[in-house]
Amino acid sequence: MLKTQRIVYLFTIVASLLLLKISFADTPIRPVKMACSPFPPFKIEDPQKGRKGIDIDIMLEIFALSGRQVEYAFYPWKRAVKLVESGKADGLCGCSYHPDREKLFKYSDIVGQHSQGVFLADGVELGEFNSVNDLQGLSLATVRGYTVHKELEEAGIKVHESSGDEELLLMLQNKRVDAVYSYRDIFLYTLAHSGKGGHINYRELVSHPYYFCFSNKPTDIDEILGELNRGLRTIRYNGTYDKIWANYQ
Repeated sequence: MLKTQRIVYLFTIVASLLLLKISFADTPIRPVKMACSPFPPFKIEDPQKGRKGIDIDIMLEIFALSGRQVEYAFYPWKRAVKLVESGKADGLCGCSYHPDREKLFKYSDIVGQHSQGVFLADGVELGEFNSVNDLQGLSLATVRGYTVHKELEEAGIKVHESSGDEELLLMLQNKRVDAVYSYRDIFLYTLAHSGKGGHINYRELVSHPYYFCFSNKPTDIDEILGELNRGLRTIRYNGTYDKIWANYQ
């Protein structure tokens, strides 16, 4: 009788574990919510020929590997940051490192590199260029909210603020400023789609890594961040990462 009771007891435990496993397996993985800001060719709000942008293509490929759906929407940069800070969105579709963000965000592994520097108007000369302090004396413009904007502010350099790189381009072409301080690939993409040509004098200052940044509010954000980093390593290894970049060159 005792042996029979033990068998029944063990069977009950095994059955319970199996049901628990099935229950977890049937639980849908919640979608990750990402806040993006227009930043072509990295994030394109109005896709052309199906190209959503380098970072968005990378993000979708990564989460497809873990079976997690991605919900993303476009917002002005400062609005996107506020959504992630408050936990209303899980992460930003891309951001650079800045000390101010350390307490607010968790960073993914490095996604890529952004070259940043200055585009000079025709006839404007710039000698030594080893820091933003060498831009003193020039009439400068940059996009408000970008990390490059913060760098100029911290150096005490007054700048004309714009809402985006399209406005920066107009300011430079109309010689309303001597130079614009921005990210090379974004500005060149804007120029290429403006329908205007001409010589561009670009001086690089530095190239910085950028990341996917996540809010520290959601309780499962470490799990999501782990999935992303594993997926990023996978697509680098299998060649998908390089194919995505090549599609935008």
